[in-house]
Amino acid sequence: MRQPARVPLLLVLATWASAGCTAQTPQPRASDDPDRAGKSASGSVIDRIEARDAALDSSDRTNKHCAMAESPFAFFRGTAFLFWGDLAGAPRREQFGDADTRIWLQGDLHAQNYGAFTDDDGVVIYDLDDFDEAVIGDYQWDVWRMATSIALVGLSQGDFSDGQIDDFLDAFSEHYLDTMADYRGNGDEKDRIFTKSNTYGLLDNFLGDVEDDNSRARMLDKWTSTASGARVFRSDMGDLEPVPDALFDALLQAWPAYVSTTARSVREQPGYFDIKDIARRRNAGLGSLGVPRYYALIEGASSDDDDDRILDVKQQGQAAGYVHLSPGARALTDAASVAASTPAAAAPAVRVVTAYRALAKGADDHLGWLLLGSEAYSVRERSPYKETFPIELLVSVDRLEKLAEQWGDILATAHARADRDFRDDLIAVSIDTEIDERTDGHHSEFRALVREVAWAQAAQVQADHASFAAHVADTLVCPQTAAIR
Repeated sequence: MRQPARVPLLLVLATWASAGCTAQTPQPRASDDPDRAGKSASGSVIDRIEARDAALDSSDRTNKHCAMAESPFAFFRGTAFLFWGDLAGAPRREQFGDADTRIWLQGDLHAQNYGAFTDDDGVVIYDLDDFDEAVIGDYQWDVWRMATSIALVGLSQGDFSDGQIDDFLDAFSEHYLDTMADYRGNGDEKDRIFTKSNTYGLLDNFLGDVEDDNSRARMLDKWTSTASGARVFRSDMGDLEPVPDALFDALLQAWPAYVSTTARSVREQPGYFDIKDIARRRNAGLGSLGVPRYYALIEGASSDDDDDRILDVKQQGQAAGYVHLSPGARALTDAASVAASTPAAAAPAVRVVTAYRALAKGADDHLGWLLLGSEAYSVRERSPYKETFPIELLVSVDRLEKLAEQWGDILATAHARADRDFRDDLIAVSIDTEIDERTDGHHSEFRALVREVAWAQAAQVQADHASFAAHVADTLVCPQTAAIR
């Protein structure tokens, strides 16, 4: 695999500073120094990952670390906290960002945190997914992280030159800016969704296949059984485990409070949220692997087993980027994490749900939160059409460039939805106007900055991954294929 021959992150920061920006130089990690790569000493990236994952049980930790060792992109997926730490001292270049360009961020953006699923009207769409790390901050955090993801995908898929990867990055950045400019002054973002009818490249074919190959019946057949006469979760799946009676009872007790946080269209239907079964979900995700997570099977709109719903109940904590936000952005995130008549302990889940509703159009009607003891959990429906685009298909310039364009369109649309049109007590500005005012006539400079950050971060990720993969090879016995789904 080629090493990205681009400007190191510290040099990028120095360049920004020399241009009149103030920056705190980040403390270099072991991987910043080639003489300390590989089996690094105390304070290394390996130690930081081990410390962060120390609370996971040994099986989940092994599965997670083996999966992260498979590729730089997988490592990137599993270490959002490193990305935030790397760029914590980076200046918000005043030409492109300031206090008025804060917006809800996905917070852990990469190619597989876009996905297909159904909106509240049952339409299969392609949009941002997974809001566990969402915070309010400068829009460039999401742009830079997604650009780094594109660079890593380009380095791992096909035989792309550095110049071609630059083109992918430019396609993403330019479409982001152009889409923002298109929304200025009209609010069109509030109605726009991305479906098989208005996407292109491979994306429209992918969404068509998702519609054709999936259904509620197929999802229920995969995860549940009616052999006992009533629909319950299957007991023969490695990805599901029974829950102890005490936990089952605790969820039942917490359930009415959760139902009160959902959309009126579903919560007012008698019996809709009646629980039929609960199971622990295993081997899901990568960054959040090992986090307590449960599936709840509910009755749905009728007593017919065929319209049952599966809800995903997931523990939430502090977002990876929270500690790196400016004081003003942190205060806004705190304000967004408060809900009326809700205990303060629920704040992490309230944050996730609020971000989802801000960034998405037609957010899931089942979206809500609950408390189990002192731990906060978000709840959402598991869409029967949940799929991620297979990035292994991105082996030609045309395929990756067209998808990068649409990634930019989708991110800009999500950011534009989440401004004062959603809640003006959090975001008092029109983000499309603010970004367009700062970048109009300066798209070339914006694209260049995104390329520099993406290449520098891709190099950092590759170096960190090499050290971590060597550590995993020395210390763990990994399965042939890590059991992550």
